Amino acid sequence: AWIGTYFVCLAIAVLVNIFPFPNLALNKTRPIASIVFPIAIFFLSLIIMTSPQITSNSLMLVVMYIIVALPFGVWVWWKPVAWIGTYFVCLAIAVLVNIFPFPNLALNKTCHQLERFEKDITMLLLSTKIYSNNNGTNVKRARQAISTIEFMSTRIAATIASLKAELPATKVELRLLRWCGGAQAGRDLEAWIQQAERLLDPLQQLRSAVMQKVLGEGSNSSSPELAEAKVVLNGVIGSSRDRLIDAMVASIAVSHAWAHPSERRNILPNVKTELRQALLDCEHSFHLAICNAAHHKMEGASQREQTPLFAHLTRRMASFHAIFAVAESLLRYLENHDRLEDDKQGQNMEGRPKRKCCNPVRQKLSSYKTFCLQRWKWHSKDDRRMALKTALGMVFASFFVSMPYLKDMAAPYGTWPGITIAAVNQSTTGSSFHKAVDRLMATMIAGAFSLIVADFLDNDDVFKTVALTIFTFVTIYLRNAEHAYMYTYACISVGIMLFGSAKTDYDIEGYVPQRIELIFIGIIIFVFTELLLFPRSSRKIVETTSLDFCMSMKAFFKQAIVCSEKLEVYVNELKADSKHGTNKAVVILNESKDPFQLNVLYGIQSKLKAQSDTLCKEIDSAIAEPSLGMGQPLHAESFRRLVTQQRNSERQAALLCNTISKLVQYNQQEGHPMRGGFSTWPHVHRVALQEASGAMDSICCWLESVFPDGRIRAQERNSVKAVNAASTFRSLEDIREKIV
Repeated sequence: AWIGTYFVCLAIAVLVNIFPFPNLALNKTRPIASIVFPIAIFFLSLIIMTSPQITSNSLMLVVMYIIVALPFGVWVWWKPVAWIGTYFVCLAIAVLVNIFPFPNLALNKTCHQLERFEKDITMLLLSTKIYSNNNGTNVKRARQAISTIEFMSTRIAATIASLKAELPATKVELRLLRWCGGAQAGRDLEAWIQQAERLLDPLQQLRSAVMQKVLGEGSNSSSPELAEAKVVLNGVIGSSRDRLIDAMVASIAVSHAWAHPSERRNILPNVKTELRQALLDCEHSFHLAICNAAHHKMEGASQREQTPLFAHLTRRMASFHAIFAVAESLLRYLENHDRLEDDKQGQNMEGRPKRKCCNPVRQKLSSYKTFCLQRWKWHSKDDRRMALKTALGMVFASFFVSMPYLKDMAAPYGTWPGITIAAVNQSTTGSSFHKAVDRLMATMIAGAFSLIVADFLDNDDVFKTVALTIFTFVTIYLRNAEHAYMYTYACISVGIMLFGSAKTDYDIEGYVPQRIELIFIGIIIFVFTELLLFPRSSRKIVETTSLDFCMSMKAFFKQAIVCSEKLEVYVNELKADSKHGTNKAVVILNESKDPFQLNVLYGIQSKLKAQSDTLCKEIDSAIAEPSLGMGQPLHAESFRRLVTQQRNSERQAALLCNTISKLVQYNQQEGHPMRGGFSTWPHVHRVALQEASGAMDSICCWLESVFPDGRIRAQERNSVKAVNAASTFRSLEDIREKIV
């Protein structure tokens, strides 16, 4: 993308200097140049920022270097050749430093991360087997298993995030290093990483199930009745559980061998059938075990004695349903992979023999056609805002090259305001402001170091090279993740200040203040366009989305009640049909494609997930966003905890969706243990959900009265109301205890 954009900008530069009208307008008549040139920059920036083929916003740097800095009227034929040569020398150096002396390939990192992912998830599954095998006699081993599940689930999430970050570079390296099969290897790797990402939610549900004590478990978790129930559970489900875990481990190993770039194998054992059968057997055994444990020694037991047992069964059900969700996800991946392989083999068997010479050319042309016909980014609101603010910022920056007074003031480095805008321009206000501050601080640090070097080393190139090397090594060594750009740009700025940028006949003492001044001007232009002309407040998004999440949760509970009511009616009709020989339950199923309105429930849950994802994406930018006296900054700790709790609530909502969906499936299966032994569970769900929904209605009413503008923030005279609204959340504790 960099090379392509460079040549596009270079071609435009050549045309501007060759075509008579723009050349005449920009050189002969200054007032016309001050009008035509900013307009041309606006449309050029707009086209580049909305083009789907360009994926990096910092490519606007190329526009500033080539178009804006173009020396009109001083054109010579060899300048484009010199620019191309210099550009390719820089690209070659950038590639060589990542190859010699030690290759720094993303492919190696990806292979290492894949191997760690396979080992970690295998260890997590084996620890789950140990945990569920515990019958209360070996507490130490059970606690070790819980700690392993907690640690591995956290590390798996970090590994998947690292794999996603390295995926684009890995796919490029696969295409370069493997001319034949590299693209397919990249697609297989991407599919496996996407599948691994889909496992995160059930793994988090598993972690929550084994770590958090359910209300009511309390100090009675080691009672003899509970220990005996654990023995009953393990006796019924033990063998089928071990079979399922072993099948899942084998499936992960096979999937890993398919996707691993250096271990790609096409002939592997068929684990799909074993996984499907093991899943069915384990589900049946688990439900039978739950029924046996629930009915075991319940005759004549008081409610206080029953509570610890049912609380433990709730934990076991949550953990096993998370395991079942992992197994079902793996099974779908294996089925999709086999289907794709069958399609490929069918095409090879039925199709004509491929010509070796023409097919690669045809594939490249087809890929190029798809690449060129992508949908432009103008249709997205955020992309449209990004393009407009970038183009307008470039217009203001181009004044320092086209307007006589500003050009003379900034000469010969009038491009730096535009380069600064292109560099700090980000999709969110907070991240852009954070990068702008980092750039300014880096420039000042590099300027101070350059002035020290100039004072002590008397402009000696050898000593300047040594000083630059030492400064770069120390700065990169001390770099941290929060301000990585500041450290990197400080190294870049030192080299420019010591050895020159566009000119070499200057003194460091004169260049450093001018560079700081022009970069500060660029930041002022950016702040003006970002905050005043195209405001997009991440803080406002977090405040409104946090409140919208509570309202969506209210709607979620309402819809869950509807689903439970319809399921309760269906179960009652099943009982009536078995007594009177009628067929009313079948009529309910045939009334619509979604008789229990589960699709509506899943739709609201998807909305909750989208809102939670938005909060997780915007929270860092919202905290870093400056208030500038026009609002109150977010309290970082409180809002981070709020976003975390809402993320956990969204995961529990997904678990509730899965629970109701499973109850629907179980009650439709003839002879299922849940259908006969727990036919009152839909009624229990409905009553519990009504209790929770009532509490959520009260909470939302308070929130709407406290925050009438739809934003969770401090407002005039709402402190007492805010405390009262917060206290209503504690009513959910009473609801939990009542449910248990």
